[in-house]
Amino acid sequence: MSAEWMSACISDIMDDSAVAFSELGLLLPHMKLKGPNRVFSNVHAGGLGWAMPAALGAQLADRDRLVIACVGDGSYMFANPVACHQIAEALGLPILTIIKNNAMWNAVRRSVVKGYPDGAAVRQNRIPLTSLEPLPDFTQVARASRAHAERIERGADLPDALRRAVEVIRTERRQVLLDLSVAASDDH
Repeated sequence: MSAEWMSACISDIMDDSAVAFSELGLLLPHMKLKGPNRVFSNVHAGGLGWAMPAALGAQLADRDRLVIACVGDGSYMFANPVACHQIAEALGLPILTIIKNNAMWNAVRRSVVKGYPDGAAVRQNRIPLTSLEPLPDFTQVARASRAHAERIERGADLPDALRRAVEVIRTERRQVLLDLSVAASDDH
């Protein structure tokens, strides 16, 4: 599933007041945003794990707004997801968390590949300290706090999963987690 496709699909569910917090996940040129202050991103130099707590704060400030946290699998783990999901449930904050799951610290892998393209790690196609295997089941982490959670394996399934997510948020006022299987990318 490409970052371009994911960004376009997410922008399709964003209404006039929706807001998204992105940690290297959403590509603005591929989104049709309906006004200013719709996507907030952190800098590449740091801040892993900020998007989900920021989304909780935005949801607390405006409980009727669709609030999305788009994070990588490593960023999700840095966010202390058990605490975030518990707070979302305890305070009734139905955020949509979307995890781009490639089972690795891709930013670290990209840095090594770009910095040492002819290095031993690249030649062996095994870059130390980048794998997140074995991965926890992120859907089970979210379900522990009664979230609606789905694992999406194919890009073609994303639009329907996003529609289901918004429906759960709007009608049940429950948080939703979508765990998207994505390939590693050197671009995003």
